[in-house]
Amino acid sequence: MKLSLKRIFKNLLYILGILLLGVIVMYFIPLTPSSELVELSKESQKEYSDYTKNDSLIVLVDYSYPVFMKRFWVYNLKTDKVVLNTHVSHSWKSGLVFATQFSNTPGSNLSSTGVIRISEKYHGKYGPSLRLDGLETNNNKIRERAIVIHPLVDIRLYGIKIPSEIALYSSGCFVLNNKIIERVRNLCHDGTLMVVVN
Repeated sequence: MKLSLKRIFKNLLYILGILLLGVIVMYFIPLTPSSELVELSKESQKEYSDYTKNDSLIVLVDYSYPVFMKRFWVYNLKTDKVVLNTHVSHSWKSGLVFATQFSNTPGSNLSSTGVIRISEKYHGKYGPSLRLDGLETNNNKIRERAIVIHPLVDIRLYGIKIPSEIALYSSGCFVLNNKIIERVRNLCHDGTLMVVVN
């Protein structure tokens, strides 16, 4: 039995529509960090207590989730509650949908994982930002690589402004929504730990 091209095309559009709807729904759904990530963060907070001044809050990033999901959390270790959940970018070279390649090499433009110390606030070329210091051998060149937390700058693609609420990709930095960055800067600076996993 032959299927007409029109019917095949219609079915493909239907499938693509369902997939797109799923992506849109996942974009808006808040997530909670996995129990394994929360446990790892508590262990990291104890192990790196000499490097932190903030023993109640920790930042968690889980790159096992796709780029369009809310995979950045500010987590309260005392109350075991999520304070903030939002989107965060990964390097465009680390993967299209999932971040799968990571590096500590300067000039690699890849994302980094591991335990990181959020350090001082500053105002850089992208606006209000936070400097980072890697605490493990797989990320100890983060400052040298100028990997920071910063807001998304407005970009134009063929003259069309891309909304600054959508932070998908970077050159290795942790890019956050412009509306969230000040809240993160006020909660997490000068010694808050960040645990990044994949």
